[in-house]
Amino acid sequence: MRKRLLLLVLSMVMLGFGATMVGAEKDHPKPKFQEVELSEKQTKELKTMYEDLVNQRKGIVEKYKEFGVLSEEDATKMEEHLDMFMEKMQEDGFVPKWQEHKKKDSQD
Repeated sequence: MRKRLLLLVLSMVMLGFGATMVGAEKDHPKPKFQEVELSEKQTKELKTMYEDLVNQRKGIVEKYKEFGVLSEEDATKMEEHLDMFMEKMQEDGFVPKWQEHKKKDSQD
Protein backbone atom coordinates (compact mmCIF):
# COMPACT_ATOMS: atom_id res chain seq x y z
CA MET A 1 0.00 0.00 0.00
CA ARG A 2 2.80 2.41 0.89
CA LYS A 3 4.57 1.69 -2.39
CA ARG A 4 1.38 2.45 -4.31
CA LEU A 5 0.94 5.71 -2.43
CA LEU A 6 4.56 6.66 -3.11
CA LEU A 7 4.15 5.77 -6.77
CA LEU A 8 0.97 7.83 -6.98
CA VAL A 9 2.62 10.84 -5.33
CA LEU A 10 5.69 10.60 -7.56
CA SER A 11 3.50 10.29 -10.62
CA MET A 12 1.48 13.33 -9.64
CA VAL A 13 4.60 15.41 -9.01
CA MET A 14 6.26 14.34 -12.24
CA LEU A 15 3.06 14.88 -14.23
CA GLY A 16 2.91 18.35 -12.71
CA PHE A 17 5.79 19.26 -14.99
CA GLY A 18 3.54 18.56 -17.92
CA ALA A 19 0.65 20.49 -16.42
CA THR A 20 1.34 23.32 -18.82
CA MET A 21 0.03 21.11 -21.61
CA VAL A 22 -3.46 22.39 -22.29
CA GLY A 23 -5.00 19.65 -24.42
CA ALA A 24 -4.12 16.24 -23.04
CA GLU A 25 -6.78 14.49 -25.14
CA LYS A 26 -6.12 13.65 -28.78
CA ASP A 27 -9.02 15.81 -29.97
CA HIS A 28 -7.45 18.94 -28.50
CA PRO A 29 -4.75 20.56 -30.60
CA LYS A 30 -1.64 21.93 -28.92
CA PRO A 31 -1.42 25.70 -28.69
CA LYS A 32 0.78 27.24 -31.35
CA PHE A 33 3.31 29.67 -30.00
CA GLN A 34 4.62 32.39 -32.24
CA GLU A 35 8.36 32.70 -32.75
CA VAL A 36 9.01 36.01 -31.00
CA GLU A 37 11.87 37.73 -29.26
CA LEU A 38 10.79 38.85 -25.81
CA SER A 39 11.95 42.19 -24.48
CA GLU A 40 14.36 42.30 -21.56
CA LYS A 41 11.53 43.41 -19.26
CA GLN A 42 9.30 40.51 -20.40
CA THR A 43 12.14 38.03 -19.98
CA LYS A 44 12.88 39.28 -16.45
CA GLU A 45 9.21 39.04 -15.51
CA LEU A 46 8.92 35.47 -16.80
CA LYS A 47 12.24 34.50 -15.20
CA THR A 48 10.98 35.71 -11.82
CA MET A 49 7.77 33.75 -12.22
CA TYR A 50 9.59 30.56 -13.28
CA GLU A 51 12.06 30.92 -10.40
CA ASP A 52 9.13 31.21 -7.99
CA LEU A 53 7.52 28.13 -9.55
CA VAL A 54 10.70 26.05 -9.38
CA ASN A 55 11.42 27.14 -5.79
CA GLN A 56 7.87 26.29 -4.73
CA ARG A 57 8.12 22.84 -6.32
CA LYS A 58 11.49 22.26 -4.66
CA GLY A 59 9.85 23.20 -1.35
CA ILE A 60 7.18 20.56 -1.96
CA VAL A 61 9.85 17.96 -2.75
CA GLU A 62 11.68 18.90 0.47
CA LYS A 63 8.47 18.45 2.48
CA TYR A 64 7.90 15.02 0.93
CA LYS A 65 11.47 14.12 1.86
CA GLU A 66 10.96 15.47 5.39
CA PHE A 67 7.72 13.47 5.78
CA GLY A 68 9.42 10.29 4.56
CA VAL A 69 7.45 10.06 1.32
CA LEU A 70 10.58 10.47 -0.80
CA SER A 71 14.07 9.15 -0.24
CA GLU A 72 17.04 11.52 -0.26
CA GLU A 73 18.11 10.11 -3.64
CA ASP A 74 14.67 10.54 -5.24
CA ALA A 75 14.33 14.07 -3.87
CA THR A 76 17.74 14.97 -5.27
CA LYS A 77 16.82 13.59 -8.70
CA MET A 78 13.60 15.60 -8.72
CA GLU A 79 15.41 18.78 -7.72
CA GLU A 80 18.00 18.18 -10.46
CA HIS A 81 15.16 17.76 -12.95
CA LEU A 82 13.72 21.09 -11.84
CA ASP A 83 17.14 22.72 -12.29
CA MET A 84 17.41 21.28 -15.81
CA PHE A 85 13.91 22.59 -16.58
CA MET A 86 14.91 26.08 -15.47
CA GLU A 87 18.13 25.96 -17.53
CA LYS A 88 16.18 24.85 -20.61
CA MET A 89 13.66 27.67 -20.18
CA GLN A 90 16.51 30.18 -19.89
CA GLU A 91 18.17 28.77 -23.04
CA ASP A 92 14.87 29.12 -24.90
CA GLY A 93 14.40 32.70 -23.73
CA PHE A 94 11.40 31.68 -21.60
CA VAL A 95 9.35 30.93 -24.72
CA PRO A 96 7.87 27.39 -24.68
CA LYS A 97 9.13 25.10 -27.43
CA TRP A 98 6.32 22.56 -27.33
CA GLN A 99 6.55 21.73 -31.02
CA GLU A 100 9.98 20.20 -30.32
CA HIS A 101 8.52 17.60 -27.95
CA LYS A 102 7.96 14.19 -29.47
CA LYS A 103 5.00 12.07 -28.43
CA LYS A 104 6.23 8.84 -26.91
CA ASP A 105 3.03 6.90 -27.48
CA SER A 106 2.15 8.37 -30.88
CA GLN A 107 0.89 5.66 -33.19
CA ASP A 108 -1.28 7.82 -35.43
